[in-house]
Amino acid sequence: MLRIIFLFLVFGLFACSPAERPADNPVAASEPDVNEETAPEPNAYVEYLWCSNGANYSKEAGDARNAMWVDAVNGIGMTDLGASEITPAGWASENFDRITVLFWENKEARDAGWDTYLKSGIEEQLNEAYPDVESCGGEDWANVYPTNSYQIRQANLSDPFTVGYQFCNFNEGKGPEDVREFIAGPWADFLKRYDSENTGSAYGLSVNVPDFDDEGVEVHEGVPDTFDYIWVNLWGDQSERAKGLAAVEEYGRSMMQAANEASTCVEEQVWTGKRIKARTYIIN
Repeated sequence: MLRIIFLFLVFGLFACSPAERPADNPVAASEPDVNEETAPEPNAYVEYLWCSNGANYSKEAGDARNAMWVDAVNGIGMTDLGASEITPAGWASENFDRITVLFWENKEARDAGWDTYLKSGIEEQLNEAYPDVESCGGEDWANVYPTNSYQIRQANLSDPFTVGYQFCNFNEGKGPEDVREFIAGPWADFLKRYDSENTGSAYGLSVNVPDFDDEGVEVHEGVPDTFDYIWVNLWGDQSERAKGLAAVEEYGRSMMQAANEASTCVEEQVWTGKRIKARTYIIN
């Protein structure tokens, strides 16, 4: 049975600050009114990069490009950077073919990592070795979406895995404290029974808070123009998602009602994922 980890972090969710984007392209966002002396920090920093196939794309060429990228970033000391690749499952987007997800230890590591990467010339080397195979991040890195990530429960990943994203807004009169209360109460109670009936569960959960001005960026299909946070369900074993949905139907109705009282979330987007580069700190 997987235990719920990092549960103490739910009491500090959404205590975050805006980020600078790659290539000196800052995004304007208001600084939240947070007591920095008492606000817990997120335990990861996650970025999403839109990626599109070029005219020379093939799975073999894409895999070879990824392998070269992994060797190159390890070669400049970025061994703690993690990366996965997620592809829409049963749907498609006009904006991209897949998304590369980067996992940093924290925002400071992210800022230093991007600075090192952009100065290294690796991006140019990749494009020279594999011309017109793949492009990621958009023009001037406009399609890079950083988030403060609260890893509530780790997942035991296999490849491929399944991930589901729900983009959520607080209901009127509700806020982060209500989501924290939900996670520590009804959600934790539901997971306790679920784990007792599904020994060795590979399910994980993250809550990712946008570290950018969501009103000032391009969004893809099914994503609201503004949102307060992303609820990220992760199933390390692809077959487990069906078990989770069945459990919600059987004994999770009250848990979902509590969730819906705090926030309104759009329909879950489901993706198929594979790991590109492992990192030390998180499995996601």
